[in-house]
Amino acid sequence: MSNTSTTTLYIPTLKNISNQITFSMSIIILVSGLIGNLLNCLVFGQRSLRSKPCVIYFLLASISNLIVIIAGVTPGALQSFFKIPNQTETVPVFCKLRIIVLFTMRTISSWLLTLATVDRSLISNTNVHRRRLSNLKNTYICILIVSISSCLIWVQAGYCFDANLIGTPQKCYAKSDICRIFNDLAQSLITTIIPALVMLAFGLLTIRNIRHTQQIKPSTDPMSTTISRNTRKDERSLTIMLLAQVILLTMFTLPQAGQKFYLTYSFYHTKNSSQRALESLIFNFVLLLTYIPSCIPFYLYTITGVIFRQTLFNVLKKGFDLINCFH
Repeated sequence: MSNTSTTTLYIPTLKNISNQITFSMSIIILVSGLIGNLLNCLVFGQRSLRSKPCVIYFLLASISNLIVIIAGVTPGALQSFFKIPNQTETVPVFCKLRIIVLFTMRTISSWLLTLATVDRSLISNTNVHRRRLSNLKNTYICILIVSISSCLIWVQAGYCFDANLIGTPQKCYAKSDICRIFNDLAQSLITTIIPALVMLAFGLLTIRNIRHTQQIKPSTDPMSTTISRNTRKDERSLTIMLLAQVILLTMFTLPQAGQKFYLTYSFYHTKNSSQRALESLIFNFVLLLTYIPSCIPFYLYTITGVIFRQTLFNVLKKGFDLINCFH
């Protein structure tokens, strides 16, 4: 009798904790993410920065992150804040559309950062032929390939996912065993683990290139030395910004990859109601963690990027000057 009573209290407690975590984190993610990514777009959209391939990756990653936050967090947040029914949980079309957009944009964002890491390793290389591979033409080709590939990978969600499901971590979820296993593994490998490994490899290569470059004697021409120093300063600032974001992305997305592997491994295991309630709590918490890399970059760039802070200051100064003109 006591076990039954304990279980009866345990499950509602877990659900209440899950609701409180979702409510609190959704507010923080939504507000900081919308403001941060809009400011990112404003800064990286400046003509003075758009000539750098890495900045193009940052700009499009910020747009992707903005869409991820709107598609991923907004429906649940509106339900929590204003009691507006979450149509993505009950209407199949909205469920499928949200999942396709969310997963596609998240994969694009992850691989854009991966490409930015590759670009950093190229631009920091002492081999002039490899440095020339870092150009806008190659950048746009890579972005196109990543975008098309991501769409092709996740278009199957239109068939696999459905609304009003029972016994799944969310009401809008993969409807069959094969779909669940495929999507769990795809999210873990394609969106998280493989990009993280590539970013780690090229990040280490970039650090090695920078150390090697510092050992080379600079030019004796004063004009050439000044231009080279300013260029290296900008590139170093972008590299620090990128490496900080790579660490952040890996830290907050790997837990979901591990949880997806666990769900796949334990899919056919019999679970009682307490286990399901605990798994649901962990699922919701880990899911919210995956949105943090989409909302923090602006604040990370502001702390770590000198060139970003300077451009942001100039943009805000122009904005205030424009406002003062109307007074």
